Amino acid sequence: MNLEYSLLTDFYQLTMANGYLLKGLANRPAVFDLFFRKAPFKGVYAICYGLDKAINDLCEMTFTEDSIEYLKTFNMFSDEFFEYLAKWKCELTIRSVDDGRVIFPYEPVMEVEGPLIQCQLIETYLLNCFNFPTLCATKANRMWLASGKQSILEFGLRRSQGPNGGLTASEAAMVGGCSGTSNVLAGKKYGMPVKGTHAHSWVMAFESELESFRAYAEVYPDNCILLIDTYDIIEGCKNAITVGKELKAKGKDLRGVRIDSGDITYFSKEVRKLLDEAGLTETKIVASNDMDEHLVTEIKAHGGVVDLWGIGTKLATCYDNPALGGVFKLVSMDYEPRIKVSSDVGKTTIPFKKQVYRIYDEDDIMTGDVMELVEKKTLQKDMVYDPLNPLRYYKVSNPKIFESLLTLKVKDGKINYKLGNWRVARETMEKDIQHLSDDSKRLLDPKEYKVSISKSLHELRTELIESHMNEKN
Repeated sequence: MNLEYSLLTDFYQLTMANGYLLKGLANRPAVFDLFFRKAPFKGVYAICYGLDKAINDLCEMTFTEDSIEYLKTFNMFSDEFFEYLAKWKCELTIRSVDDGRVIFPYEPVMEVEGPLIQCQLIETYLLNCFNFPTLCATKANRMWLASGKQSILEFGLRRSQGPNGGLTASEAAMVGGCSGTSNVLAGKKYGMPVKGTHAHSWVMAFESELESFRAYAEVYPDNCILLIDTYDIIEGCKNAITVGKELKAKGKDLRGVRIDSGDITYFSKEVRKLLDEAGLTETKIVASNDMDEHLVTEIKAHGGVVDLWGIGTKLATCYDNPALGGVFKLVSMDYEPRIKVSSDVGKTTIPFKKQVYRIYDEDDIMTGDVMELVEKKTLQKDMVYDPLNPLRYYKVSNPKIFESLLTLKVKDGKINYKLGNWRVARETMEKDIQHLSDDSKRLLDPKEYKVSISKSLHELRTELIESHMNEKN
């Protein structure tokens, strides 16, 4: 972990932590839930990513002497607080879902338990590690599914939110479904396939398009993909065919042609026809130009012939939903439940320590997730309730499988499992996404996925809300 990441936090985390210490609350046992309230991109699910990194960093976190000296310049914090930070040692116990899992609104994806001061101080960094990677993995997943699980390359570095944002986007995109990236540093850092062709400037640097294509094929005969839309797509395709035939005469293949503008549906069909007529049936068509899952779906629905998709801005910036909105809320204090009550029912929290059970039917399709009090040990086959509307409820009956999603990852500050990476998370995603119904994966009006609370949790929550209202009155 970067030694200064302990300061990658919001200032109010520090003011609260200092206050807890001075008021005698710092070491009181607390439990916080990490969750999100609304699925992104008008969908119903998200692909979880970033938790392993957060866990590793939080368990290694320290406050350096230099960091503490900086905090002293605010003239707001106590000497007792500085002494605490200097001796910081992670004491947290963490349960979470695995990176790569399909997750849904309102259910905890991580539970953090430990001294109140430590739970509070890690909030911002934890959310930073979770929110954008999960958002980007989800966006990539939607594009991958929309393409029919074709090859997708992440091309968004130049439009991403700074260097760290670019690296994060590349990594998360691979978890969600991409097969490579143009980001060379991400390739080196994370061991990802790195791909790319050439830009329009290469074509423009030569006297003619044909000359530029021949030059590129000469330099890269085994990896020749030509960008054919600098001037005219059809003429560009014909020039690429000329070079493709010249490569074939040398025992090589023109790997592909890329279209980066215009009507991709129309031109991909025309280009495919020209390539096939020329005997270049092995040459692939790559499409780019501000692609997203909706455009991919539209192109395929109207007969577009694309073999590989280059996705840039819309993926790396999560253009149409740039924030996930994950939150971290106190659910227990001193081993007693805590609840935040709001006039906005969506912001009323779900109290106490919980387990999340995933239910599968006889076809191994997910049919719903249910939150239950962890003290109950298992989910009862009983009524379960919509956390946003207690008048919506149903009975759990004869499920094939109950799966517990939250597993112990950290005990008293010590990691007790093997940390994963993007490859492990990608494998998890591919296994998990096949168990989500097609109706819940569709882009237009996806079927709602049931996330519920158990009868015992519903009763506890109702009791706490009523108690709060009685105190208020």
